[in-house]
Amino acid sequence: MQLTAKPERTYGLVVGIEKYHETAWNTGGQAQDALRFARWLCECGVPPENIRLCLSPLAENHHLLGECELKVESATEENLYDIVTNFLSQKAGDLLYIFWAGHGLISAERERRLICADATINNWLNLDLNSFLLLLSSDRFNIRHHICIIDACANYFLETQGRPTNLGGRIFPSGKPRTDSQQFVLLAAREGEIAKINTAEKTGYFSQAVREALTQANGSFPPDMLAVAAQVKQQFQTLDKKQLPTYFYYRNGDGDQEEYHYNPLDIPHNIQPSNAIKFVGRDEKIVELHQLLQENDVVVVSDETGEGGVGKTELAIQYSWQHLADYPGGCCWLNPQGVELGTQLVEFGVVNFSNFHPPQELTLNGKVAYCWRNWQAGKALLVFDDVKDWKQIKDYLPAKGSRFKVLITTRQNTGLIYPYLQLGELSPDAALELLTKLLGNEYVQQETETAKKICELMGYIPIGLYQVAAYSRKSRGVLC
Repeated sequence: MQLTAKPERTYGLVVGIEKYHETAWNTGGQAQDALRFARWLCECGVPPENIRLCLSPLAENHHLLGECELKVESATEENLYDIVTNFLSQKAGDLLYIFWAGHGLISAERERRLICADATINNWLNLDLNSFLLLLSSDRFNIRHHICIIDACANYFLETQGRPTNLGGRIFPSGKPRTDSQQFVLLAAREGEIAKINTAEKTGYFSQAVREALTQANGSFPPDMLAVAAQVKQQFQTLDKKQLPTYFYYRNGDGDQEEYHYNPLDIPHNIQPSNAIKFVGRDEKIVELHQLLQENDVVVVSDETGEGGVGKTELAIQYSWQHLADYPGGCCWLNPQGVELGTQLVEFGVVNFSNFHPPQELTLNGKVAYCWRNWQAGKALLVFDDVKDWKQIKDYLPAKGSRFKVLITTRQNTGLIYPYLQLGELSPDAALELLTKLLGNEYVQQETETAKKICELMGYIPIGLYQVAAYSRKSRGVLC
């Protein structure tokens, strides 16, 4: 998912609540998390007047307000509702960021609610997240796209613990759905889970992971939120927090292009991490690859140069991440140069699927057949990366016409008779864009002709540009 937006046409509503009227609910770190996100928006070039920063800090954190260059407002229900309906609703723009760090819960109707700073045990003042999102994507709102990052709990606070059966709360007005709006909502926790706080660092584990992922975007604005979400989930896999960030993506427009992708982060996969600082010049190839996979059971990505380094594996990685939600049966990444392929398939099923127990007495071929019969429901993607010989994989391909799609990357045609997508050199502009990301804007702006010559000398091949950049860093920037 890659949105286009100018920083000057981007807005932000940033909320951090750690102090509540109901003092027993007080927590810590949310104000700092909100401030950090607001600073990130400013660093990206979003005008300060476009950012509404609403904080409710603990007394010991009031000094943070004095260190902030933005105007700080209250995080009460009335003020937040007023900002949405009387400020943001009147603006026209490309993109709105919503960042919320504070308490949240699931209502009796399984709706997500965000608890405001002036909430008490007798008056649970809150905002209805679902109605908020409906307003944003309606014709009553003129900022086209929306990215919402919500660091809040999603647990069920039972009525026996004091919560009223009917929470009440502010419901936002709505209108007709817009046909040109996209929303990406990244949530700290699935239903029933609590968003944990790193008390030692005074930050939410989720907010911290998001900051690190945004940093990894290397200045790209707006960053690719599918890549951000994937990195956040990967970070949580190293933590034993019983908390899994999740997202949904809503794209409106043209009837059959309307998509709802709920919780694709729950889809089993072992997609390889990306090694690309920036993925450039291949957007059309991603589209072409997806179309080929819709029309064929097996598609081969090959190197038209035969020399390697054109980005076959990276294309497969980027495609797998971007289209993971299209494969609810999972994405299984297989390396023919590693452990025996049949063993890799069986291990993927054992690790990722419930009630997946191939009988031990089966031969390896029998266990592979068991995989095809007992794979998780839904269309699935198999990636065979860096195939050097057709014989390596021929016994491990699912039956033709099944729900499995197969993507093969190979440097040369080694007897494969499937539809091909050939990769070659980057365009000169894309190569220069990649070199700019590798060496920095300052160098390329000062030495534009030299940078273009470097791209030409490297044959506009990605691996060559990475090698030049590595040599430059090793030799302290001396290129020529």
